[in-house]
Amino acid sequence: MEEVAKVIDIRKVIRNSKSGFFKSLPGFLINAIERLIHQDEMNATIYKCHEKSGVPFINDVLEDWNVKIDIRKSENIPASGRYIFVANHSVGALDSLAFLSMIYRFYPDVISPSNELFNYIPNLHPVILGINVFGKNTRETTEKLNLLFESDTQVMIFPSGEVSRRKNGTISDPLWQKTFITKAVQYKRDVIPVHISGRNSNLFYNVADLRKLLGIKMYIETILLPREMAKQRNSTITLTVGQVIPYKTFTNEMTHQEWARYVKELVYSLPVKSN
Repeated sequence: MEEVAKVIDIRKVIRNSKSGFFKSLPGFLINAIERLIHQDEMNATIYKCHEKSGVPFINDVLEDWNVKIDIRKSENIPASGRYIFVANHSVGALDSLAFLSMIYRFYPDVISPSNELFNYIPNLHPVILGINVFGKNTRETTEKLNLLFESDTQVMIFPSGEVSRRKNGTISDPLWQKTFITKAVQYKRDVIPVHISGRNSNLFYNVADLRKLLGIKMYIETILLPREMAKQRNSTITLTVGQVIPYKTFTNEMTHQEWARYVKELVYSLPVKSN
């Protein structure tokens, strides 16, 4: 297999890990992880599409997987302006790709602050700003984020920073962080809310529930996300666009955290309103 096809390399990630636990994993367990995350399948797709980068690369990946995008209420996307696009994080990597692809159809310049694991795929570098979604970012990363919000580039964000989980029988995002509200006000960017369809398998949610029941803080269910992505082949992802929310909406009448919750509730109401 040529080096370009070995973009996702679990052994390399483990070898470079600072964790003694990961470095001590036996070979047979690493082999099992490689199969679980569909490493060969993912690398084959990246290799097939590797001559392109940014959203053109994403579009080729979606085409290779026969994933179609259905955009509803696209008339809510203005012809010009600086926006923060926010959405629920329904399934994982695939909704990220679909969301970027949708925005690119209207604006050719878009970047998403996303999990730094995406940095392992060079083809995504033009549209991804890798950040630590579970901890504190470096000063350099924070400066890059501020420059992004200050620029004319469209910004795409999943405010939860995590994939949707199941709670009381309902699948929805965890708490939406207030950052997008703060940045919208600070940099005078209006917000465009979007709802993304889809869900993961019961196995994913069951593992997440078991992990919480056992009091395990590490999100071990995330290792199943590549498997979940593979199950989304030959599917259609529906993105429902809401009306622009002017940044001046976010007054001191509520806290930024309360405004974030308000926008989250609005996003989950969009599919109903579009019918």
